[in-house]
Amino acid sequence: NVVKRPMKTITAHQIETFLNCKTIAIAGASRNAQSFSAQVATHLKKLGFNLFLINPNFEQAEEKITSINALSQDVNNLLIITPKSQTEAVLKQAIDKGIKNIWIQQTADTPEAIKLGLESNINLIYGQCIFMFTQPTGIHKFHYQLKKLFGGLPR
Repeated sequence: NVVKRPMKTITAHQIETFLNCKTIAIAGASRNAQSFSAQVATHLKKLGFNLFLINPNFEQAEEKITSINALSQDVNNLLIITPKSQTEAVLKQAIDKGIKNIWIQQTADTPEAIKLGLESNINLIYGQCIFMFTQPTGIHKFHYQLKKLFGGLPR
């Protein structure tokens, strides 16, 4: 059985709620500085976000942690940029920990993870790229302008 991707309209208010908190954990942070997740982290840091980077292969450090369970209780925003095979498990850990604002980067979402998030009474954002809503530059700015022109941005 193929699980279809649940559809729910993501609103601008949901995105604002997520981005209004200046502390974000990033699950799937990479040690490779050229990776997409590292580019996201660099971009968000430049914008003044306080980040916690999660990767089970990290050496534990102030902003680098090995698991969602290692996050302090006051971290309530999670950006998931994991391989699709890990997304649902990471989402479940976050929900179990009580994290209420979760953004699954559009390349990481799965129908099963989306269904779990929608059933969990959290602010779930999916099917969107975080770059589009955080002062995009370069190709991300071009994509943003196209979405805006053609009415593809959340309202």
